[in-house]
Amino acid sequence: MAKHMTRRTFVAAACGVVAAAACGPVAATMLGCAKQNTDDSAWTWEEDADLPVLCMEVSGGAIVAMPGNGWKPQGEWIQLQLSGGSIPGKEIEAITQEGSTLVVRLKKPNSDMETMDLCLTEYRVAGGDVSSVESVVVEDKGERLEAQLGVDGEARAVQ
Repeated sequence: MAKHMTRRTFVAAACGVVAAAACGPVAATMLGCAKQNTDDSAWTWEEDADLPVLCMEVSGGAIVAMPGNGWKPQGEWIQLQLSGGSIPGKEIEAITQEGSTLVVRLKKPNSDMETMDLCLTEYRVAGGDVSSVESVVVEDKGERLEAQLGVDGEARAVQ
């Protein structure tokens, strides 16, 4: 183990090596591909770690980083931010549209245990009629919570 490598970094690196060796180069290449609903609906999604964290406006007009679930239309696609512990993480199972509401159903983890840290995972959601979406609901472990709409701007320190 490298001198300054954290346990999480080591585990992630080891899992990546094992997956590539066990599954072969084709499966390793597919790990970054966009996913789609099994019922062939239009919506697709892919995780994008290069997207910035969504922002929200708080009292006094300050723009701050959004700590929870959020969404923001980005033209032809929607940026979706999921919040939760880094282990087991939040993974999308399916996305459907109910009228003007986009419903994002998360995969049920193998265990109910979750780390106490905060991990924000950014997704690109595309393929459907983005302009018709007025709200996003995240369904996690049977509970439906409305995601907050993000605002334009960059987070800045409140003075």
